[in-house]
Amino acid sequence: MKRIIFAIGLLIINATTGQAADPTAGVIKIGMVNDQTGANKGSGRGMKVGVHAYFKAVNEKGGVNGRKVELITVDDQMVTDKTVDGLLKLVEEQKVFAVVGSVGTSNCVASLPIVKEYKVPYINPRTGATELRTPVVKEVIHIRASYQQEVDKIVDLLVKEGAKRFAVFYQNDGLGTDILASTENAVKRHGLSVVSKGSFERRTTAVTAGLASIMAGKPDAVIVGAVYAPGAEFIKLARQEGVKAHMAACSFAGGSNLVKAVGPAAEGLIMTQVVPELGDLTLPLTKECKEAIEKNPEEVGFNTVSMEGCMAAKSIIMALEKAGNPPTQAAFLNAYEGMKDADMGGIKLSFSPGDHQGQDNVYLQIVQGGKLVPKKP
Repeated sequence: MKRIIFAIGLLIINATTGQAADPTAGVIKIGMVNDQTGANKGSGRGMKVGVHAYFKAVNEKGGVNGRKVELITVDDQMVTDKTVDGLLKLVEEQKVFAVVGSVGTSNCVASLPIVKEYKVPYINPRTGATELRTPVVKEVIHIRASYQQEVDKIVDLLVKEGAKRFAVFYQNDGLGTDILASTENAVKRHGLSVVSKGSFERRTTAVTAGLASIMAGKPDAVIVGAVYAPGAEFIKLARQEGVKAHMAACSFAGGSNLVKAVGPAAEGLIMTQVVPELGDLTLPLTKECKEAIEKNPEEVGFNTVSMEGCMAAKSIIMALEKAGNPPTQAAFLNAYEGMKDADMGGIKLSFSPGDHQGQDNVYLQIVQGGKLVPKKP
């Protein structure tokens, strides 16, 4: 925490005139600070693969207005001090034009002072947290739905299927408390309340005490507000202890990453995603992203997280095309705010100065036979 305060103090001193990226050299640098080797590396690597693959496809066709787009990645291992240090390095030393694909609610929130002071565009932080949406921050652009929208979709489905006693297992940080609040809001609409809740400390898998608290309420549905490693540990242990309740998680859990980590105990797990069904290649956007990623899959391949990265990258290219030549950061953000039903290839984006969330789509999935498949509401 002391390092964060010190770093923010330095940036306030140094950013009085602002450090704008220089796109005149023929390359537009886009930064990424997220977890590449830590507890949430599946999400960080997935975002990197999706963004890099799309930028590479664009560069092979000549770039944007004749300029190549370069992705520069810093690994923060999901540690907020490293997030702050890495973002400062990208902005001050690398002179990045924008930042994309940050991972982890607490890490994204820790980035906001730098984003605001340097006025650096901050595109699709991989979080649905309320704190990054309300009030609107000029520099922050969201391509994904909010956590509240994801939880609403889950709760509505489970209530329809007969669930009445909801519990929340959550990590003790901004992500977890946002999921808890979203669940409380969602069940209240149905005249219900959360019957039990259990938490664990961020960047650990110490879930035993939280499970005991959850079980005390005898829930018939549990919302899991954790990234995939501790979330998987909780689900496996809950099933071992005989918990029969519905289990559900949102997109932040990583989709296939969570299913793989849970193993056979994942059967019946309900999840929300903020990207289209990967198997629906009739959607031009999905087909385009799949082709780009499969040419440059690294160790991740085409999954829901790399798809989200690809969507974020495509939105950046769409905004850059409208931001002038050379583009400016202000014109780039104005290009986003000017998008009205901008077609990404079957998915449309709309923004305004008072609304920086481009689309609200939430997709339901369920694990059947060890695989995530579409779940009809």
